[in-house]
Order: sequence, then structure tokens, then C-alpha cells
Amino acid sequence: MPSGGVRAGSGIAAIGFAVAVAAAAVAWTSSAPSPAVAREVTLLYVGADDCAPCRAWQRDDAPAFRTAPEFARVAYREVKAPSVLDLLKDEYWPDDLRRHRERLGRGVAVPLWLVVADAVVVEQAFGARQWREAVLPRLRSLVR
Repeated sequence: MPSGGVRAGSGIAAIGFAVAVAAAAVAWTSSAPSPAVAREVTLLYVGADDCAPCRAWQRDDAPAFRTAPEFARVAYREVKAPSVLDLLKDEYWPDDLRRHRERLGRGVAVPLWLVVADAVVVEQAFGARQWREAVLPRLRSLVR
């Protein structure tokens, strides 16, 4: 036995084992679904009729989005109240969306979007700039 108490063949066996483990890991991760690819994507828009930025988004950006390829691949939902003061009231939130309302809080700014992938909120953003810089890119990455 060489000095240090390690047999000569054990080093080669260890390298072979490490290569086998690495190959198995690559095979497993390549067959596992990518976390960026969601099975179910929902875009939730939250706005109010008395909100000028909300009206601007509805007028300027929403029509283009509704004709975009991404729109056909997401479930689009809206929560709209007549006034920003009433935005969090139960009557404007369908039962199945109320769990998302709990994360907003009283100081929420609108227009607001929640991107929900496989029942998990993966993006929350408000304002026209965030629509273009955060929400749209996230949607595109999820539905490609």
C-alpha cells in the first residue's frame, strides 16, 4: 500500500464514481421540468375606474397585450373597483382571488399586476413602467 494508507486503485474508483454521479445528475435535471416553465399562468390586473394611470393602461397598453401571443397562453383576470378607496372590498374580489388580496395591504398602488405561476405569485408590480420592465418579461419567460 502507498504511503498515506490509500490503495492506488481507490483513487480511480473515486473518480469513476464522481463521473457517474455527475452524469446521473445531468440526466435527472435535463428530464425534470424547468422551473421557468409553468404549467398554469394567470395574470391578475387590479385597478380602479377613478385611477388615471389605470385608465391609461386600459386605453394604451391593454389592447396591444390582448392581441399579443402571450395573452392566449395565460388566464387573464381583472379586479376593478369604481374607486381606489374601495379596491380591497370583498364585493370586487371573486372568492378564488381573495387569497392574493391578503398580500396587498391597504397602501397598495394601482394599476397593479400579479403574475401567478402554478398557484404561486412570482411577480407583483405596479405602474406602467413596471408593466413593461417586470410584468411583460416575466410573462414571456413563463409562457415561451
